[in-house]
Amino acid sequence: MNSSDFYFELSANGEQTSFETVDGVSTEPVLKHALLPGEHPFKYRLPSLPKAKSIVLKNGKSVSGSKLMQWCAPASEEGDLPKKGSVLLYLKDSSGKPLVEWTLHNAFPLNHHAKKEAGKLPATVIEDLELGYSFYTFTKK
Repeated sequence: MNSSDFYFELSANGEQTSFETVDGVSTEPVLKHALLPGEHPFKYRLPSLPKAKSIVLKNGKSVSGSKLMQWCAPASEEGDLPKKGSVLLYLKDSSGKPLVEWTLHNAFPLNHHAKKEAGKLPATVIEDLELGYSFYTFTKK
C-alpha cells in the first residue's frame, strides 16, 4: 500500500482487507414515464426505486487462502453462485480512524483479479475486486 491520507477497508467474512481506491459507490435514479389520462394528457417522468451499481475495489492485499479470496473463488468458476451477505466498507484516515461507513446489503463478488506474491509471508495482491449488491446504507462517523 502507498502511504496516503486515506484508504478503504472492506470487512467481509470476519476479516478486514485494505484497498487504495474504490469506484462506483453510487446509485442511479430510475425514471418511469407515466401518461395521465384527461383532456390534456401529460407525460411525466416519475422516480422509482434507485438502481444499485457494482463497486470496484482496487489495489488491495490479503493473506494467501484468506476467507475473502475463498468467497471470491466461485465468481471465477462457471455455474457456482457466490453466497450473498452484508459487508462493511470504511473510508479511514491515515491513523486508521473510520470517517465513513457503507453497509452493502446482499453483497456478492462478481469478478476479481488477483495474483500471489512470494515472500516471507505469502500474500495475495488484489488488483481489483468487483462486488454487486442490492442497496447500501451510509453512515458518517
